[in-house]
Amino acid sequence: MTVCVLVKVSEGLVLAADSTAAIEGRVGTEQPGILKTYDHVRKLSHIKDYPIGTLTWGTALVGARSVESLIKEYEYGLPSLREEEEKARLQRREGKECEEFQYSVREIAGDLLVHIQQHYDAEFGTQPVESRPFLGLLVTGYSSGQFFPEHWLFQLPNEPELKNIRPDKEGKPDFGAHWYGLTDAIVRLHWGRDERAIGLLAEHFKVPEQEIHDVLQPLQYPVSFAGMPLQDAIDYADYLINVAIGRFRFVIGAPLCGGEIDVAVITPKDFTWVQRKTWKVE
Repeated sequence: MTVCVLVKVSEGLVLAADSTAAIEGRVGTEQPGILKTYDHVRKLSHIKDYPIGTLTWGTALVGARSVESLIKEYEYGLPSLREEEEKARLQRREGKECEEFQYSVREIAGDLLVHIQQHYDAEFGTQPVESRPFLGLLVTGYSSGQFFPEHWLFQLPNEPELKNIRPDKEGKPDFGAHWYGLTDAIVRLHWGRDERAIGLLAEHFKVPEQEIHDVLQPLQYPVSFAGMPLQDAIDYADYLINVAIGRFRFVIGAPLCGGEIDVAVITPKDFTWVQRKTWKVE
């Protein structure tokens, strides 16, 4: 299980994720449930040496493989951006004509989708769609020569097509935040409502859900992402992850979010780890 946050401000992107994964199943004749939770799963990944990263939520495993291992397997076949740029620099210094190495977030997201879906279908393809585990993945960052980022999302098994989230509007960047996974605590805080409340109130008062939604809209906390410095975006993402972790720490039920928080910043030319789990003996 997971909580992931993406924050887009004018100076760059912030990605953050918790570290808990739950293994579900059954033992003998017992009812299906959570068999085990692990608190050291990596859900935030850097694609090779590109200014591109990924966030994953939902199942942490595809068969015996972790989602992170599938991402690393895919990126293993990508050319190194630094090596391609150095090759072009040397060719120019020698007076040779050369083309600049080009890459796009959209193309990398599409190829990664094909790679992961092959493994996903091989493992779960014979199961009814409704019983297949959910897997969400966001690929985000900067294409070559572009100052503003792109965000491409796919969710298996029901939304296997790439979806462009928060696209720029008429050439102007659309700043803001997205959160994925177990986000009920974040929604309650930021939007001032529980998503389930809209349906319950609509049913009780016999009015359209949109009407309830509009009535509750003013409860949303106003956050000024336009002009927000990158450091404040880092703190905001970390804060939201901690809100979700705190909810699962104190509310009755399995601790489905937790562990250390990974945080990264992406700018047009760089991917920088702000905070990352390290190997250690505890």
